[in-house]
Amino acid sequence: MLLEALGVEVQLFEARGRPGGRLHCVDEGGGAIYEAGGEWIDADHYRVLNLLRHFDMEPTTPGEWPQKLIFRGKECTEATIWNDALEDDLRVEAAAREMCRDLTSPPWSNTHAADLDGRKLGDFIREHTQSERGLWWVNSKYRSDEGDDLDNIGLLGWLSGYLHYLDRDGDVMSAYRIPGGSRQLCEKILGSLNAEPQFQKVLRRVRQDSSGVTLMFDDGQAQVDHVILTLPPPALERVVFEPALSPRRRCAVEACRMSRATKICWEFDHPWWHDLDWGGSLMCDGPIQQTWDGSIGTAPILTAYICGDEAAKWLALGDPVRAGIYELSLMFPDASKHFVRGWAHNWLTDPFSPGAFSHLAPGYVLEHMEHISPPEGRIHFAGEHTALWSGFIEGALESAERVVSEFTKR
Repeated sequence: MLLEALGVEVQLFEARGRPGGRLHCVDEGGGAIYEAGGEWIDADHYRVLNLLRHFDMEPTTPGEWPQKLIFRGKECTEATIWNDALEDDLRVEAAAREMCRDLTSPPWSNTHAADLDGRKLGDFIREHTQSERGLWWVNSKYRSDEGDDLDNIGLLGWLSGYLHYLDRDGDVMSAYRIPGGSRQLCEKILGSLNAEPQFQKVLRRVRQDSSGVTLMFDDGQAQVDHVILTLPPPALERVVFEPALSPRRRCAVEACRMSRATKICWEFDHPWWHDLDWGGSLMCDGPIQQTWDGSIGTAPILTAYICGDEAAKWLALGDPVRAGIYELSLMFPDASKHFVRGWAHNWLTDPFSPGAFSHLAPGYVLEHMEHISPPEGRIHFAGEHTALWSGFIEGALESAERVVSEFTKR
């Protein structure tokens, strides 16, 4: 959209048979519509919100019910959280804010913080929590945000993201969803373009020289002046470049980690959670980890979000949908009574983006992050993994603005 507004002639190539990538709104029929991929928008993700409003799409808000918390069989809500868990949460937040005082943006400019870059977020949280329940709660909260176990997340990378949160006021996280689902947004974007997308175009080789760039697919090739690659790092690794990308770029792509996440979505004949005066949002210490009301159409949908090692374990299950209903029914017997059907989407095994979204591993920020986004000749790189808002839909749009600025500076 931005490039065409500048008068640039654009061609679109997509490996999948649909638009959206890791935005994936699924319509199973009978009113069962849900987000299998990216879903939530924070209240200060202004690029996403402005894009929605550009198409007269007013973002929707979740229900007003507080999130339910279950730990060791004990239950409360986020509004009435246990004192020891709340104190640990506040202690971690205070320590993070203090550390952020010495940090600046971009993250790789903090060369004085090499010790933080080498540390794990999990260790930091263990150091600043005092109760078992508090450790579970803080870990659960940030694991959901990062999409993986916190021992895989670098402390400096996490603090660099935390810088975005310092001026937040009130409940900003996961404040909105895309009205009607992300598929409608993708269709509106495509409908506004002159370019016609070409689907099922799996990129195998990129060759550039002084005259332009040749893109080679399984079923042909295309000649362009410049190319913007939005492939996630694991997919980018499989592409052959002639000449080869710079060693720093190759190392950055290889070092960029993708979070392990699974979504399981269940359809019910009745939103039984409303009968319990509950909105469906849950954090628990069981294998399901997290749920929320994922209904977009007329059918009641409950979504489970499972991250990290636990997500990898669910890969081995023959029927994760039924296994999930069993686990859910241990907490809420009504789940099995009203269950109709369900679907599992495991992003670990997705062929075009093995993993859900990028995260900043220990050591990544100072050694690699700076080298993941700059262009190399006529080849430009975009996607949330190249942005400061890494891991978010907002980051994907941020990267689009950066790439367009690269063109205007030519």
